[in-house]
Amino acid sequence: MGRSRLGASIAFALLLSGREALGCSRVTYDSGENDGNRIVVGRSMDWLTPTNSSIFAFPAGLARNGSAGTNSFHWTSKYGSVVTTAYDISTADGMNSQGLTVNLLYLADGDYGKRNLSIPGMSIAIWPQYFLDNFATVAEAAQAVYGEDGEPSFQVRTAALIPGVPTLMHVAVSDASGDNLILEWLNGTLVTHHGTQFNVMTNEPDYDSQLAINQYWAPIANISLPGTDRPADRFARLAHYVDVGPGSRDLVSALATTAGMIRAVSVPMEPINIDTPNITPTLWRTYADTKDLTYYYESATDGMFFWVDFSELDLSNKGQTMQLPLVGVNWTDRVGDMTQQFQKATPFAFMPTSD
Repeated sequence: MGRSRLGASIAFALLLSGREALGCSRVTYDSGENDGNRIVVGRSMDWLTPTNSSIFAFPAGLARNGSAGTNSFHWTSKYGSVVTTAYDISTADGMNSQGLTVNLLYLADGDYGKRNLSIPGMSIAIWPQYFLDNFATVAEAAQAVYGEDGEPSFQVRTAALIPGVPTLMHVAVSDASGDNLILEWLNGTLVTHHGTQFNVMTNEPDYDSQLAINQYWAPIANISLPGTDRPADRFARLAHYVDVGPGSRDLVSALATTAGMIRAVSVPMEPINIDTPNITPTLWRTYADTKDLTYYYESATDGMFFWVDFSELDLSNKGQTMQLPLVGVNWTDRVGDMTQQFQKATPFAFMPTSD
């Protein structure tokens, strides 16, 4: 697309330089018995500047390198996936052929600790892709992240492309049963939350603190909810919406319900206020239908709204990497079913770590 990898990498790091500069929200919605308990995962991307995203379709059988230098984690993808990138150097969001979804969100309190070269390393940019490549269920993923000794199977590493500018994120994984796994690195330690009840995530503070804050709001949520765009307030509202949300009768109503919740915690397009750097506009949203395996993308800055039907893609190990560009195209060309509009491509190189 004519963008230098160095420039994209620097932009990616700069956007994460403020400890409260960015935000996102995500939710796992269960449509209920009338729709066969369809699970739809929705998320928003709130960002300071355009993420120059593409949609990539990766087949199974790709050899992966953790992009972490010495003793990088290696694997070969077991499942194909469709992902939304950030700057074509990181997987920001996606779903695999088994209905496993991953959302990468900003976390100001993330701390990955010092590099331990005795443990395989993995760049934070490829961390979400690892789950999409390897697991069909959250239970499988939750078991794999720890070894038999109870220690993490790998160490996630960030990148400081500009001195003092870390890349800080946490990850949410969901599957077609509605199970969820939240993963955070805090003070150099991997902290996880596993269960269907962990169906909402935003940003700072850490997840345990978010749950504690929500305990205050939950009993009075039908009377009063916090209304700002701060992550803790978005968490409380989204937790209430998914708790009281109605069941759905089909895909259309399930998608509409999920979209309604995510739009309700999105931030409108408005000038950035230097006095409130933690509030940035929502740029795009995605909705992953894990039952019919359809991935939806909605732009918040123009009229793009399209979907990708997994059944019409070859995500087997005989398939090819495909790309749907979103930059430099008219939004009217990205409306409706875009499955047949993908172009053959080379897998992008994930942002390497600095240690």
